[in-house]
Amino acid sequence: MKRSLIPFDFEKELPEMKQNHYKWSLDYKSKTKTGTMGHITFYESSPQSHGNLILLPGLASNTSIEPLMKTVMYWSLKSNFNVYCIDTFLGDFVEKVTKKTAKKNTYKNFTKLLDTGLELVEQQCLGQWSCLISHSLSGSGITDIFNERIKNNQKLRFSAAIMFAPYVSKDWHECLLQFFRKRYNLEHLSEEKTLNHAIGLMSPHTFSMYSKPHYIPILINFYKTLDDNELIPDLMNQWNIPVTFVVGGKDKKSPPETIYNLYKNLNNNNFKIVEFTGSKHSFIDQHKDYSAIIKLIKTQRIKQKHIK
Repeated sequence: MKRSLIPFDFEKELPEMKQNHYKWSLDYKSKTKTGTMGHITFYESSPQSHGNLILLPGLASNTSIEPLMKTVMYWSLKSNFNVYCIDTFLGDFVEKVTKKTAKKNTYKNFTKLLDTGLELVEQQCLGQWSCLISHSLSGSGITDIFNERIKNNQKLRFSAAIMFAPYVSKDWHECLLQFFRKRYNLEHLSEEKTLNHAIGLMSPHTFSMYSKPHYIPILINFYKTLDDNELIPDLMNQWNIPVTFVVGGKDKKSPPETIYNLYKNLNNNNFKIVEFTGSKHSFIDQHKDYSAIIKLIKTQRIKQKHIK
């Protein structure tokens, strides 16, 4: 893999590439009473593409600002892959944080919205090679969705998955809780009132889109709910597609040991784990290791030897 395929100034070229390859976009609602919103955008490299990459960003991010997602999209369109971007309501940044909006943005609704988006994309990709590229919270959501399908004796209809920092540790959530208690002067409140306080999350990458701060509204209880989820290795052992966990050696949000401990409990040759020792949580934003990121995708498509 030659680094020249992804120049360091690739972001200057990316907007025009997206415009030239754009085919359609779709707004959809989750299967919940609150009807939270998601967005799917499809970019077609060619009708005879090598396959499809489905991009799934994490919490407080979207595919238009996340450096990892932008890098994958650039390479994908250059290398004759179609791209589906699934951006959930957590990618709808707002200037004002309200409790009404924050109440909608629960992890349960996030997962249902992600599941609905995946079902829609699955229908578009039937009979074609398709690989999920997830980051952070989306990895947790995919795990819950796939495990639920296994319980219901449903097939995993995607071809492969690459999950970057898929599980954020409980220790990190506890640190965030203490941070928010101090930031919003909540030390005097009970635990219940604290957990039901609305806060705004902000990605540092949003400044590339907005001149003023924009946030993702959630309740602090979002993290408590996320901590209650179980990974359930017994169900994951029944996954029948290649899955790569990617960990960053300097990632404090999703420490390598968290993923390694899960990996040790899996008895399934479809799983493998890769560590980028110099990376933090956002990976490519730290060390610009384009070739290593792309190599992961190529190994999931190893049978297609014509892909360069």
